[in-house]
Amino acid sequence: MNAKRYRTLLVCITALTAFVMTGCAQVISQKALNEVDQSLRFEQLLENPEAYQGKIVLLGGDIIETQNFPDKTLIVILQHSLDFRKKPVTEDLSKGRFIVSVPGFLDPAIYRPKRKITVVGSVVGKQVRPLGKIEYAYPIIAKRELHIWPSEESFGTEPRVHFGVGIGIGF
Repeated sequence: MNAKRYRTLLVCITALTAFVMTGCAQVISQKALNEVDQSLRFEQLLENPEAYQGKIVLLGGDIIETQNFPDKTLIVILQHSLDFRKKPVTEDLSKGRFIVSVPGFLDPAIYRPKRKITVVGSVVGKQVRPLGKIEYAYPIIAKRELHIWPSEESFGTEPRVHFGVGIGIGF
């Protein structure tokens, strides 16, 4: 009986470990994360993007706009800090905006405003664009890896776990 309990316990532990590991999978590869310059803060990048050309950064935030061109897609992003999973934190604080350049076509229906996105890329310079009544210098990041997070509005406001109480009658 002891061997049977041991096998059952081992199966449960293995299943639990597999479940936990898939729930904690990284959205950005370890290789890309190892290349990121951890000392570079977004404020520094925003102040003088040309000084950091070629540096690899990890950034995230909310998509503001996605623009398609014949050979690339530009995603304008409102920067937010990242949590331990590298997901942008929902907050009212932001240090500014940046643009991610992605080769090829990304569908604006998927990469739509308010979706959360995380990107690793190299700094390639800046682009000055009008923002309201000012000229705003956007740092341009050439994508190496990116992850778009599941849309939070698709979850709705109802709880995803339901409990019920009932009486079963068997015949």
